Amino acid sequence: MNALYDTIGLNYADLRRPDDRISHRIEETLGAAQSVLNVGAGAGSYEPTHRQITAVEPSIEMIEQRPHSTATVIQASAEALPFEDNSFNASIAILTIHHWVDKEKGVMEMRRITRGRIIFLTYDPSFRGF
Repeated sequence: MNALYDTIGLNYADLRRPDDRISHRIEETLGAAQSVLNVGAGAGSYEPTHRQITAVEPSIEMIEQRPHSTATVIQASAEALPFEDNSFNASIAILTIHHWVDKEKGVMEMRRITRGRIIFLTYDPSFRGF
């Protein structure tokens, strides 16, 4: 699987650090969810602690930068999630959807495998206003 971040993701884990305010909001919004799928997980920057995490990431470069954790890590893409329907209590996609080839298909896949909340954090790269 060839992924964009296999090329541009070198040293990503060293350069991109999580913002505590964002981490707190993710934790808060997940509520009681225990099994959480992290789609486009990258190096795992915003993965909640004390939950059962499954990380999906297409880039082997990003997977190799992940710190040791208890997360299950699978190389796959948002558009073809290799899980049965309703497999997770919640799903997150943090700063990733703008990279997906087929955003609608990826979102529908997340809804298919998630029983509860789905959290997205994104930005519009074409918007540069203040």
